[in-house]
Amino acid sequence: MRAWFQKMLARHREVQQQKAGLQLQDLKTRYHIFRALLDQNNRAVEIISDLGPLLRASTISAGLVEEIEELLAVSGQLVEKLQRLSYGAYNALLVRQGLLAAAIQKAIADLPTQPRLPFCLPLDEVGPDFVSAVGGKAAALAKLRRRPAYAVPDGFVIPVHACRLFLDRAGLSRQLVEQLQPFLRNPAQHTADGLFDAMHAAILAAPIPESLATAILAASQPFFATGRPGMAVRSSAASEDSRLHSFAGQFVTVLNVPDQKGLLMAFRQVVASFFNRRSLTYRLNSGLDPLAFDMAVLCLEMVPARAAGILLTRDPNGADQDTLLVSAVLGLGEAAVSGNAMADLYLVSRSDLTPVRQEIVEKEKRLVCAPGGGIAEEMVPEADRQQPALTAAQLKTLAAWALTIEQDEGLPQDIEWALTADQRLVLLQNRPLKVGGRSVPPLLDQPDKEILLGPGIITAEGRATGRVVLGRRRQDLEDMGKGPVILVLPQSLVDAVSVLATVSGLLVELGNPADHLSCVAREYGIPMLTGMRGALNILKNGQWVTLDGRAGVVRSASDEEKNAAEQTWEMSAVRPPPVLTPAGHPVLAKIRDLLIPLNLTDAYGPTFSIHECRSLHDIVRFVHEKAVLAMFNATDTLLESTSGMVLNLESDVPFVLSLIDLGGGVLEPERRRRRISPAEVLCIPFTALWQGIADPRLLWGPKGGVRQNGGALSSWITDHRSERPVGMPNYVIVSRDYLNLNARMDFHFTMIDTVCGFDRKANYLKFRFKGGGTTPVQRRRRALCISEILEEHNFFVDLHDDLINATLSGTTRENIEAGLTCLGLLLGFTRLLDATMVDDGMPHLAAQAFLAGDFQLAGLPNPDHKASSTVQA
Repeated sequence: MRAWFQKMLARHREVQQQKAGLQLQDLKTRYHIFRALLDQNNRAVEIISDLGPLLRASTISAGLVEEIEELLAVSGQLVEKLQRLSYGAYNALLVRQGLLAAAIQKAIADLPTQPRLPFCLPLDEVGPDFVSAVGGKAAALAKLRRRPAYAVPDGFVIPVHACRLFLDRAGLSRQLVEQLQPFLRNPAQHTADGLFDAMHAAILAAPIPESLATAILAASQPFFATGRPGMAVRSSAASEDSRLHSFAGQFVTVLNVPDQKGLLMAFRQVVASFFNRRSLTYRLNSGLDPLAFDMAVLCLEMVPARAAGILLTRDPNGADQDTLLVSAVLGLGEAAVSGNAMADLYLVSRSDLTPVRQEIVEKEKRLVCAPGGGIAEEMVPEADRQQPALTAAQLKTLAAWALTIEQDEGLPQDIEWALTADQRLVLLQNRPLKVGGRSVPPLLDQPDKEILLGPGIITAEGRATGRVVLGRRRQDLEDMGKGPVILVLPQSLVDAVSVLATVSGLLVELGNPADHLSCVAREYGIPMLTGMRGALNILKNGQWVTLDGRAGVVRSASDEEKNAAEQTWEMSAVRPPPVLTPAGHPVLAKIRDLLIPLNLTDAYGPTFSIHECRSLHDIVRFVHEKAVLAMFNATDTLLESTSGMVLNLESDVPFVLSLIDLGGGVLEPERRRRRISPAEVLCIPFTALWQGIADPRLLWGPKGGVRQNGGALSSWITDHRSERPVGMPNYVIVSRDYLNLNARMDFHFTMIDTVCGFDRKANYLKFRFKGGGTTPVQRRRRALCISEILEEHNFFVDLHDDLINATLSGTTRENIEAGLTCLGLLLGFTRLLDATMVDDGMPHLAAQAFLAGDFQLAGLPNPDHKASSTVQA
């Protein structure tokens, strides 16, 4: 009988061990699903940020449909992963995402058909609607080639999407943006030319994707055949050679490329020229986004010119509207466009195409094609130095062409031309001519006022003056008052979207330009700066400031700025909600409404529901919040069933803690050894949390003094105030950079969930606290005290009665670690707290004592307020 009993007991243990192993595997699977979901959430937010400006455009950008389709796929995968985490609790969300996806696909089908462009497009195949894909220069030259009257070199264009692919595959796109931030914050004073040298070196050394390189080599092969003159490689940005912006001389041109190896390097050089100081400063001065990469590369058959120059169909200063101006040099036209050589000048009558006046100079030097590639300077033979570069007939032909082009385009023209050795005129470029006055406005003058903050990261450009409101907690957002407001936040809180109708500008201590709030701020056209560290301490409620979204700084507001802001605000009795910048294309506007707006702004409010998900942005937001809660609220049943796999933490701190390792969170324990010390835990967030828990200034009481119960009894002894079983064992789930902790001490519970690593976009820290063993009034006072402490540590706090939800997100590992250490201290501090909350003044006094390091409240003036190790919370 005894043997049978032992056998049955062993069998029972074996079954329990197998069950525990399966449950642990389930927990690990959920964790890996959760981490994959976080990665996909970050990707979804990046795509939404990228799509915002593309969907406001008047033309359909290359690659737009592909990005939308990627977002559809990622959002579907997010919902599927949430379903797995919640064991199928969100079927309705699957339906909602499917309906949105179907509506978006239908709208995509209504877009005008635009062929998917290859990596290399022959110039003769460039259509009139291809400007956004091939750039202004290539599109204009292709249009000239369609007119048989003009001679234009043959060639091909490498479109914008192919150039972007080159940067993306080399891992340079985001790297370059980050490296340029110091220059963009203060371009006038930034002197680190080494920054641009390093960026150019990285681009020139980057590998070209094999598929792109193969396409370039195939397209260029005919141009390098025996007897052909090689190629010229030029920039062709979408914003270049337009009616508003010429970009004259801002990018690199590589002439006389002799072979295919040189062509691949010339391609890199032209792409790299987008990121030089000169072109970026031009974009800033022109009011263009300096980081909106729109570069295509134009590859043309090289024209070894006998003479070359520029023709302007109008006097650029507006003085003489009856003549056109021609400049001409001997040799290649580079000398004429750069102004490095003396040039013949001709004023030609627009009516009869005869010279009104001409000035023939002595031309001592000229640029020519060097035999091995590139260009060289040589002396002009004596007999040719005083000769006109153009004959009267050539001048007449060139002028006739120019006036016809001007008539076709409806604007004065700036035309680059060349004359070949066999006396043929060739057109190399045409663009609108700026006539009369400055075409490029200068940067705004900076007011001579004290700079209070910055420079920060310019997330949404603009300028705003208003009264400072410090948004430390949700209640601050609800009580901002009237008038122009500069809202200051500890982090980019989506909750702030609900009050943007009353906000003139946003300042965020943490955050990044790709987060949810940044996306919405750009959509609403509200100036926003992130990375404004110290803003909540430096600025004061009610202080008047000016947010300068061009320089990335905050200044004291002048009286004139204050009066102007108030008058503008008061002109309308009721300020309408912000109007989003409408898309120029109606179908794009429809797609945008289904993708971009964020309607779910209050994660703890009644409208945070599947029914309110009206865009894919809403779907992404909803999934992220509910996925974190799914991990936040890991069930006790699951943890109790893995008891055979649990490690018990041994320390001198009387805080009993059971630990489950999901992988990489602890040193490999010896077989059958189930006890470990805190030093054996490798989890990054645990180390920070334990630093607070183990602080010797805390009064935990004697070892074993924190009462805890477990087992079956706890499954039905539940405190209705905490909504959790009382006295359950404290447990923590860990990996290398993840931690989920549930601590239930007496009559309150604390929950912590965090990712703490090197990717600030993935980092977050969530904290929940509720309950207590005293009266509702005392529990509420304790909650107020904890809220004040958390706000001082940059948490955003949502407080309802004695329930606290606090968040810290989108920040560095160091900031998350500091937050965790604070929470570790609170675990010990709060045990002794609600019984001391004897009056309404105590929450603030206790919070200040905590912030001063007096965790035992020894410095409080009333002796009755001091804590003791026997106080029960």
